[in-house]
Amino acid sequence: MPNLFRRSNGVYYISYEVDGRRKWRSTGVRHKREAVEALFGFKKPAGQPIQRFSLSEFMRDFLSSATANYSVGTIGIYKQALTRFLSLVGDQPIALINAKHIDLFKTDRLKTLSPTTLNIELRTLRAAFYTAVRWKIITDNPFKGVPLVRVPERQPTYFSKEEFQRFIEVISEKWFRDLVIVAVYTGLRRGELLNLRLKDIDFQRKLIHIQSDANFRTKYGKRRIVPLSDGAWRILWPRFENATSDFVFTRNGKRILESNATHKLKAYVRKAGLDQNLHFHSLRHTFASWLVQDGVSLYEVQKLLGHSNIAVTQVYSHLQPEGLHATVNRIVVPLN
Repeated sequence: MPNLFRRSNGVYYISYEVDGRRKWRSTGVRHKREAVEALFGFKKPAGQPIQRFSLSEFMRDFLSSATANYSVGTIGIYKQALTRFLSLVGDQPIALINAKHIDLFKTDRLKTLSPTTLNIELRTLRAAFYTAVRWKIITDNPFKGVPLVRVPERQPTYFSKEEFQRFIEVISEKWFRDLVIVAVYTGLRRGELLNLRLKDIDFQRKLIHIQSDANFRTKYGKRRIVPLSDGAWRILWPRFENATSDFVFTRNGKRILESNATHKLKAYVRKAGLDQNLHFHSLRHTFASWLVQDGVSLYEVQKLLGHSNIAVTQVYSHLQPEGLHATVNRIVVPLN
């Protein structure tokens, strides 16, 4: 039932409840008699009808619609996170999901996941539930404001120049050797490399166009242009002249699967006796790390990597302190 109360500004407000949530509306008056009249004439707004969607029903519809907006890899991440969450909390109405369910999920997943991977799942679920809000299946996102798990600061893993030389020496397949070398020359992501088509490369102007197509979506759907170095050009040009496929990198004439490239890299890392923490994304870290170590500014590295925020590129800042001496020595204080 609506109630009347007065705030410190002297104005009377009407308090009421909609869908179990307390709301209020100003009467616009400071005299109690006028406020009472406003209360008698007050009609409580109707609440938003909530559809009784189960978690599994939402998951089905969300994944179906996601095919038009996300890459296959991203959809896989959404499917895995939603499936794990469903298996833990059960197939209940999505509107009943609350912070307690999420805390239980975090505790359970930390038994088998690293904090970094768990945070990816939490961000993924939060994004999915915002879609439920937009579809008006729920009024509020239960993942909103849920704190992420604290992650110990870790430096990106990358190949030293000596390690990379050892690594490529043990690779027997030319297609894979070319792939990893171009990855270090360009800093492209695994998906960008394996979905790169010959038409995306401007050999005359030495530019690579990274863009989405019907079967591949770039990160955040953004299009960008990457300069093609002379070293990368020398590897890619013969592939253009002897092309048997639209794709730049192929195996037996077919596009290379991302999982295939990942497993092969790990196998060759073991064969070379290198750090087992090195993975395919380490090639991108290698590109950035070598540039920073050679005195390239973080701003330039940010542009080359396609980072939208310089904060993401800051992970490489520890590699450049010595190189900053020439910069700070530009300041000369005039002394008498």
